[in-house]
Amino acid sequence: MRLYKLELYKICSKKLFLFSAAAALAILLFYMYTCVMDSDATINGVKYTGFRAIKMNRQITAEFSGDLTDEKITRIVEKYGFPNRVEEPYNRFLDSNYLNDFIMEHFSDGYFRGHSDYHVATHTYPIAETDLGRASAATGKPLKLEYTYGWQIFYDVMGIGCILGMILILLSLSPVYAEENYFNTKQLLFTTKEGKNEDIAAKIAAGMTVAGTIFVLITLLDFLFVKSVYGWGGQDCFSGQVLDEVFVREFNNYHNSSTWTSMNYIWYYIVESFFGIVEVAAISLYFSSHCKSPFHAIIASVMCLFVPVFLDLLGRNNVRGIVFQLSQLSILLFPGIALMSLVPNTLNQNVSRIGKILCCVLPMLIGQYFRHRFPFYYSVPVMLFVDGVLKDLDFLQCQEGFSWVRQGVFGFVAAVSVVYLVCSWRKYKIS
Repeated sequence: MRLYKLELYKICSKKLFLFSAAAALAILLFYMYTCVMDSDATINGVKYTGFRAIKMNRQITAEFSGDLTDEKITRIVEKYGFPNRVEEPYNRFLDSNYLNDFIMEHFSDGYFRGHSDYHVATHTYPIAETDLGRASAATGKPLKLEYTYGWQIFYDVMGIGCILGMILILLSLSPVYAEENYFNTKQLLFTTKEGKNEDIAAKIAAGMTVAGTIFVLITLLDFLFVKSVYGWGGQDCFSGQVLDEVFVREFNNYHNSSTWTSMNYIWYYIVESFFGIVEVAAISLYFSSHCKSPFHAIIASVMCLFVPVFLDLLGRNNVRGIVFQLSQLSILLFPGIALMSLVPNTLNQNVSRIGKILCCVLPMLIGQYFRHRFPFYYSVPVMLFVDGVLKDLDFLQCQEGFSWVRQGVFGFVAAVSVVYLVCSWRKYKIS
């Protein structure tokens, strides 16, 4: 416990950590502020902006909250009409509020896809003839109308918060091992009465505690922001009516994540993001043990985190091309490099070399064989922070018959994280 507290203090007392944490918090708070200030609503010809717009949208929605009916839709249209004002610099109708925009989007012939591709609604459809109505009938869940915009903002803030948290973790944990190598003080630490194993265990425990605490604080701050500004209403609504980019999807007879309740979707996204943070921390600790300076550890960690994403973006237009194949194989290359540290140094030199080559080659061969059966790409931390990933996993689960895909991604991330942590222990101990 003494070493654990000491390592925790060493991480958290550094000026780099304190300044980085303050900067990350400032950026996140500023983003929250812009989310509030960018809100607007037009109600009976009166324009509201900022927090006042959010308050008015919540107020008019409360009048119609509860199970949605055709009669409620008719009353909303009679009271607030359809949005119709468009101007070139803005990517939305400028005279909408939460209610008439929701009705236009889901229950009318109107739409807005761009400045030159929009249609002002002229009439509504019966609920039973819409995607939301069919989803409600297929799942047996009542279709509810609540003010859900806060949960849409929750996803946005969570994504930004996790990216900032990832940067903070890289800066905080990269020196954990590498700093001792850089200042050549490792041998002194290993002479303590607790011994090598407890020294390393304390470093790992302290590093993972810092990463976990950063994630918990981001999540709590996000919930507090949504509660204080937007309210927690709409937890029982379909997640597909909350997220603009998802919508309710009809495959598998509407039995997919778009017809989960918004709260179920939120908790899944939180768990998904947590696994991503854990993997970032494990990668940071491994490369910290592998490199001779914190700067080199950060560079190596960034390459491990972003090279697969960068190659995927370059090669996505040609899934059979070498660039796309490399993007998938690189995901398993870096854990293979980590496994090299488990090869005993006591072996014959040639045997040791063969063992290390196999550690790199075998994971990539396994990945090549299973790449059509398992979505390795979605185990990359950056992808786990993107809430839209779940719709792709939905497709694999429902259309391709991979019912285990979500559990498989989490299991793979957990296994890779354990590999990095074990290999960081081994690498630092023998280096």
